[in-house]
Amino acid sequence: MSQYTYFTLPYDNIPQNPGYTVYFATWSTQAPTDSDAKPLVVCCTTGVAPQGATVLVSSALKDPPPPPPPPFSVSSSTYSTTLSAWLAAGRSL
Repeated sequence: MSQYTYFTLPYDNIPQNPGYTVYFATWSTQAPTDSDAKPLVVCCTTGVAPQGATVLVSSALKDPPPPPPPPFSVSSSTYSTTLSAWLAAGRSL
């Protein structure tokens, strides 16, 4: 198993060709085509989260699943706790 880190990053800071998996608010790996859309972005990497990222959780996983969608109004610390519990529950299955 590898150590994966899930983190958020402002939409405008996502590089053209990131070296990590990027999930947009629709939980698609395809960026929205509407230039006005600024969705929540959650990324996953085996490396170090880039500068400006907010690390949500790191966990040893065989195959990292896409993160669960957050509720409409949630803080990053609450989502981080939820994501950590979700990953722990998945490892025990």
